[in-house]
Amino acid sequence: MLYVWIMLWIASALLIVANRRNAAGRWLSFVSFCGGVGALASVLEGWIVSMLATGDIDASGEHVLRIIQRCCSWTSYYGLPYGFLCFGVSYNTDLLPARLARWVPLLGLAFPLGMLALPIADDYPVHYNLLAIWTIPYLLLGAALLLTKKHVHPAERRAHAIMLVAVLPAVIAASTMNYVLPLFGLYRMWRYNVYPIGFAFTIFIVSLFSFGFLGVQLLIERRQLNHSLRAITSGTAMLNHAIKNDIGKMKLFTDKIKREAAAGGNAELQADIRVISSAAQHIEAMIRSVHERTQELQLQLQEVSLAQLVQEQIAALEQQAAAKRVAITTRYDDNAVAIVDAAQTTEAIHNVLQNAIDAMAGGGQLTAAVIAGKRGSTIEITDTGIGIEKSQLRKVIEPFFTTKSGKTMNFGLGLAYCYQLMNRQGGELRISSEAGVGTVVRFHFRAVRKKGAKA
Repeated sequence: MLYVWIMLWIASALLIVANRRNAAGRWLSFVSFCGGVGALASVLEGWIVSMLATGDIDASGEHVLRIIQRCCSWTSYYGLPYGFLCFGVSYNTDLLPARLARWVPLLGLAFPLGMLALPIADDYPVHYNLLAIWTIPYLLLGAALLLTKKHVHPAERRAHAIMLVAVLPAVIAASTMNYVLPLFGLYRMWRYNVYPIGFAFTIFIVSLFSFGFLGVQLLIERRQLNHSLRAITSGTAMLNHAIKNDIGKMKLFTDKIKREAAAGGNAELQADIRVISSAAQHIEAMIRSVHERTQELQLQLQEVSLAQLVQEQIAALEQQAAAKRVAITTRYDDNAVAIVDAAQTTEAIHNVLQNAIDAMAGGGQLTAAVIAGKRGSTIEITDTGIGIEKSQLRKVIEPFFTTKSGKTMNFGLGLAYCYQLMNRQGGELRISSEAGVGTVVRFHFRAVRKKGAKA
């Protein structure tokens, strides 16, 4: 059980450290912690027996270790089903009303606390008959919540399947060994938990570094991307300053040479000066564009109608879309509102719509939908363009990465800017694509909490 203890606490630490803002991640970390505490109780039992056999511990020392062991057993037996129920409630936020979901962690404590008030069992760590009355319903309800979770976005389905494969078999096996079999006189069957838990830990570690688990990998990638954006922000600010100074010198001396060429009637020199001036203006425009897209965002937050923002940008691009034979379909929900920086969010929406039109050089279908939901609102922009290869999809929000070629003033900063903006506003940018089929970009905004609403 030593390995089970180590595995479960490693998983618990990874979940809580990397994704502490995610309520579901915190509760699953608690479940893993409680399972690890149960394994620790078994390890302590082995240590106590070993030390008693060798005479390395006296009666008082044994008494202290027995108390610690009993506390570990209680934490595992009572905490695991409670934490699993809370995990299910926080993971499947659509099934239960929000007010009821907020009360579940508090109401669910009634049975575990009640068990602590019972007299200590003589032969076994807990009263198995009473324990089964509430732990089995807790575990079944938690499993039902996980299995009935619905995913609107296809990208979330794989993550959900991985979570089910990693969590459910281990929890079902542990529940059977710890809570069901003792009812039939089969005790100490928890020794066989090492196999399902080892399987679950393997799935967890592999998915963590390959696909992500409850958003942990995504969080690591976001931190790396945020670091890259901060470095680029600092670098482009210095570059912008240096180039502007040199361009200022170029303008000063080209104006001087231009005046002398005009006074001397040297037409060829005047033409050369115009070429130099044009090149200087082009360089200035490029560095200004890069600087604007990479500078630290200063937000002016206000509540806005997302449908109105999208309508305005669709209207601005209708003629361009018609010229490229791109048909536009819209679907608006006027209840979709968000607290955002209106100007910068408009720029981000425009950027994605422009990308969608550019991706359909031979014509196609552009669909813009604004959707309101309990947990926030979403702007969904879908095109039937060339799509993005899977190998490139995870790179599209990296600064200076672009799938376009030969485009004037294209630096691969558009989606990086959109990502940074949505992250700063507490939202999320989601991109799914298939080469030859098209791309779907989703701006997900947090729900607006009405004044007077309870936290």
